[in-house]
Amino acid sequence: MPTLIEKIEASAASRLVLPPGRLPAAELPRYKTFLKVETHRLKILHRAGAGGVEICRARARLFDILLRYMWDAVVANLSPGGQKQYPATIALVAIGGYGRAELNPNSDIDFMFLHDGQVVSGNKPLPFLSRLMDGILYPLWDLGLKVGHSVRSVEDSVQAARDDMQSKTSLIEARLITGSEPLFKKLQKAVVSKCVEGYEDKYIAARLDDQAARHAKFGNSPSMQEPNVKNGCGGLRDYQNLVWMAFFKYRTRSLAELQQRELIGESERKQLEAAYDYLLRVRNELHYLVGRPVDALTKNVQPAVAHNLGFMDRSPSQRLEKFMRTVYTHARNIYLINRTLEQRLSLSPEPRRLEFIRGFMGRRRERRAEQSAVDGFKFIDGRIHAASPRVFRDQPRRLMRVFLHAQQRGLPLHPDLAQLIRNQLSLADRAFLYDEHVRETFLSILGQRGNVAPVLRQMHEVGLLGKYIPEFGKLTCLVQHEFYHQYTVDEHTLVCLEQLDRVWEAREEPYAGYASLFHGLERPYLLYLALLLHDTGKANGHGKHAVVGSELAERVAHRLGLDGAATHNLRLVIQNHLLMASTSQRRDLEDPAVIRAFAKELQNAEVLSFLTLHTFADSMGTSDKLWNDFKNTLLLSLHLKAMPLLTGGTEFVRAEEKQRELLAEEVQRLMPPNFSAEELHAHFDSLPARYFLIHSATEIIRDLALVHRFLHLQLQPDEQKALEPVIDWHNEPDRGCTIVKICTWDRAGLFSSLTGSLSAAGLNILSAQIFTRSDAIVLDSFFVTDARTGALANREEREKFESLIFKVLTGGEVDFGALIARQKGSRPPWQSYEGHRIPTRISFDNETSESRTAIEVETEDRLGLLHAISQTFAELELNISAAKIVTEKGAAIDTFYVIEPDGGKILDAGRQEFIARKIRDAITKLE
Repeated sequence: MPTLIEKIEASAASRLVLPPGRLPAAELPRYKTFLKVETHRLKILHRAGAGGVEICRARARLFDILLRYMWDAVVANLSPGGQKQYPATIALVAIGGYGRAELNPNSDIDFMFLHDGQVVSGNKPLPFLSRLMDGILYPLWDLGLKVGHSVRSVEDSVQAARDDMQSKTSLIEARLITGSEPLFKKLQKAVVSKCVEGYEDKYIAARLDDQAARHAKFGNSPSMQEPNVKNGCGGLRDYQNLVWMAFFKYRTRSLAELQQRELIGESERKQLEAAYDYLLRVRNELHYLVGRPVDALTKNVQPAVAHNLGFMDRSPSQRLEKFMRTVYTHARNIYLINRTLEQRLSLSPEPRRLEFIRGFMGRRRERRAEQSAVDGFKFIDGRIHAASPRVFRDQPRRLMRVFLHAQQRGLPLHPDLAQLIRNQLSLADRAFLYDEHVRETFLSILGQRGNVAPVLRQMHEVGLLGKYIPEFGKLTCLVQHEFYHQYTVDEHTLVCLEQLDRVWEAREEPYAGYASLFHGLERPYLLYLALLLHDTGKANGHGKHAVVGSELAERVAHRLGLDGAATHNLRLVIQNHLLMASTSQRRDLEDPAVIRAFAKELQNAEVLSFLTLHTFADSMGTSDKLWNDFKNTLLLSLHLKAMPLLTGGTEFVRAEEKQRELLAEEVQRLMPPNFSAEELHAHFDSLPARYFLIHSATEIIRDLALVHRFLHLQLQPDEQKALEPVIDWHNEPDRGCTIVKICTWDRAGLFSSLTGSLSAAGLNILSAQIFTRSDAIVLDSFFVTDARTGALANREEREKFESLIFKVLTGGEVDFGALIARQKGSRPPWQSYEGHRIPTRISFDNETSESRTAIEVETEDRLGLLHAISQTFAELELNISAAKIVTEKGAAIDTFYVIEPDGGKILDAGRQEFIARKIRDAITKLE
């Protein structure tokens, strides 16, 4: 059976041979008939399921054949002198997409009359060349074809390529149609030697700039509701860009050649080629359907394109959903694999860090990290590498922990490591999903406010996020039918998470208006989890997605081991994630009944805070163009009106008391038999409500055990023993830190002594939980890492801390300043970029607490920071009753609840200014 090209050749042979003496301009009907028949043949093949590449290449060959017959007819009618000059002096060369042999149904036909420079006098071609050009061009124009042409010598072509990147790209894809083959080969050689060699870096940089500009113009995501299949993220141009850059770098002309040279893998090549073929097929259908060259797959044409490409579901929405999901999947593959290959093939510049990172580790620390592996990974040249190909098979939990390392150190995965994860996703089996260590790591990642979205996006791109949270995985490339959504469901979710991250360090509206609310959350991981899961109900397709999503969230919460209270609040946020927007924008907020009904649905203050931030992030992630000052004011107004009901109303106070009673009952069931009921009641009666909000029953029992041991020390005959603290160390590799808990008597300067001892021991404090019982027993927890490597605290550091704190708490003298100064070579993992410092800000809040002043200090993290601040408080005789210590993204955002020596608040403006100046001076001395 003849091939498609053989059929076209046979058709041309029967239709396009002209009688002697006839020129193409006089035979237009035969050309029209030929094009009509063969174009229809290709359309039938396309609608029958032929691939995009097959149709595009056949269309290019169709015009090759047409032009050759025209060319031969014109040459046959040249004068004897012209025919004598012709053979060695001119060639017809296809360039651009036509040169690539890929023509969509309505694409332009670009070619060049290439001459040797001897057939042009001045700027005018000699008569035979003019007759040849006119004999080709006029008939093509009369046939209604869109033709782009140029007339150039080899030297002209080289100059054009040097002056313009697009011309250079067109010429590296040039293909001989007919005419002088030696002349064409001369062109190819000249282009490589004079326009490619020595211009590799400049060309690749220009192509990357062009790609970034295209992405910015068309949405910066392969999951736009109306994607541009040619120029958008993951579009045809991205694939072509990779091939062009690889040619300049390695002189390869196809992905197959890259694979042969072992520069890419077989699976990557197959995915890219399949995606490119499918998107070409979609573009073919767009051209056939609309009748002109279009690239945007707009909503009004999507149903017809889907139907014509074989999606025949009776339900129009399901038909559209399946089709667009296929488009998104292929575009996403091009986008992700392209990005990986750009890095692996060194096409793109070596990144200093991911865009979301403001800090970087010192070079000295990087050199140390290169010498040894941490948890099976090496940190080399600003990227994470696997120390062994078996890193995940030896310990599957590392599949999750590698992303914690990436988050904590601010490093991207090396492309080979990312591919290794993709290849070993089968290790994320049922046991992995229910593994408590994996769960701890995942929740730790979600708890790093302001730095969650980039890590989850990385997890999604390698496929792990959808494997670990299959409820989210079902959203991958899922179409949203609401007109106001810009993205697919998974992309919308990730953008929402990015919007929430932006609130963390916001200085500009509208984000800044929510920053203090975000800073005040005790369990930020719950909010991030709610955002991650809020649209999971859309994958079901039945019922209200908010209700379905809340049921799915309960399933996820069970796997993640969340307690009943956390699960309940998670469900409330997801079930009501549309309520706050509709209430604020559609109800009378001056009507007390509206506020009461709204508050009753939410049930507690934490859910209100979660839902306010969730509503803002969800709205901005849907479309920032739909958000305005009016909606912003309404949302914040509803929050302010509902909060008093949830914090002061007796109904909600009783609900909080009931929750604490249930927690106490759970603790009583779990605690050892040698603990007395009096110890339990004393613990629950002497700690603030915040303590019970952020501690689980298991964690409370650990604290009870510390208090139990400490009180037994008080019964010892040696009075010195009563001054000693009880210390408990616990490595948390799944959270990337070590937790040290200290139980002792409260005393002046205690916090300063603790932080000073930790810093002097070479430990970096990531965060802390500071609680003082009403009986003056202190329960302080510090989350620390080795300040040099970011690893867990080692034995030497533990022993040094214990030695120092025992000495200072039992009356000894310790020069913390000198000891910390010796640790100057130890730099926290996050450091500011040069020229991009985090400014120090100090604020006083006398409204949050009835009896204390909250002093918030935001500054750049550095070793000894907490000691410097707390030592200043001690010198000023300010007593720290509680503290909230947070270190994220290189910024320390710490809140200290303090009282004056007389027990009052810091109300005098002059006193506040003096304290702020002292704190600022102490921080400056650390630089």
